[in-house]
Amino acid sequence: MAVTSAAVRIATAGAHRHWLLRPIGSNVNQCSIALRSSTAYRHGVQRQRSYLTSHCQTLQLGLPTSGMFDSVVAVLLHRHRPLGHVRRWRHPPVYRPLVDLSTMEERHLILTYRLDRATILELCAQLEPDLMSPIRHPTGIPPQVQVLSVLHFLASGSFQTTVAIASGMSQPMFSNVLSRVLSALLKHMQSYIVFPEVEDLATVKGDFYALGHIPNIIGAIDGTHVALVPPHRSEQVYRNRKNYHSMNVQMVCLADQYICHVNAMFPGSVHDAYILRNSSIPYVMGQLQRHCVWLIGDSGYPNRSWLLTPVRNPRTRAEERYNDAHG
Repeated sequence: MAVTSAAVRIATAGAHRHWLLRPIGSNVNQCSIALRSSTAYRHGVQRQRSYLTSHCQTLQLGLPTSGMFDSVVAVLLHRHRPLGHVRRWRHPPVYRPLVDLSTMEERHLILTYRLDRATILELCAQLEPDLMSPIRHPTGIPPQVQVLSVLHFLASGSFQTTVAIASGMSQPMFSNVLSRVLSALLKHMQSYIVFPEVEDLATVKGDFYALGHIPNIIGAIDGTHVALVPPHRSEQVYRNRKNYHSMNVQMVCLADQYICHVNAMFPGSVHDAYILRNSSIPYVMGQLQRHCVWLIGDSGYPNRSWLLTPVRNPRTRAEERYNDAHG
């Protein structure tokens, strides 16, 4: 018998299902039945066989053949969406901050985050475009809360779990926030950690002269050890002379403690002098030598034409006064 296209909507057990029959021939054996059902995967193929049989009888198509069942199974494996299916939009999670920056005292802010209120607000405004979540993948955590939680983690040296609980988030979520904030900070690092421009050298030299009465100084260089948990395969490389694991970070600061250079590429066992030789400082100071400027450093560094270190064995009053001013 000839078969025409028909759509049968059946209500069973309180759930509506859509069936779509698309004939491609003139008889039952040549028909291809495309089945779309919102409960097809829960009921399984066996239950769909009974549905198919009853609907074929309703449409007076006779009993379904094995070819029809194969078509049904193929459609089920293809995972068609049900007709009239409306995808539900998942609402973004609502985060309720546990820390209110406006209610914290200035002393408590510096103790917790090592920065004052104005600097924190400026940092949040600078990083906000990089920390805003995409619309399709919202995290629900405001950029200010992300920055504060990471600053707390960096200032305290605590565990991620402890800081996450204090910030009102899970440890995996904080780990993601930490990665995002650090990437944003590195993105803007070159705008802040820079050597003084030539036109600013006179001001920088004046600030250093006011501290120790040594002329033409534009920076103080030293290394600091930042403790860490070392990799198992190279544990000894990170053990410093004080017998704990660290990174030996070289920094140059101005008279107002403004950091203008950072090199954090070497483990704790590496000497300060080696880090200096393999950093960009020799090249930068070589370019500035025509301006008659110097750095000052401790006795761990060698004497250079652009680097002043203390006199090891002072013999004159002038050398003693130099060491006192240097220290």
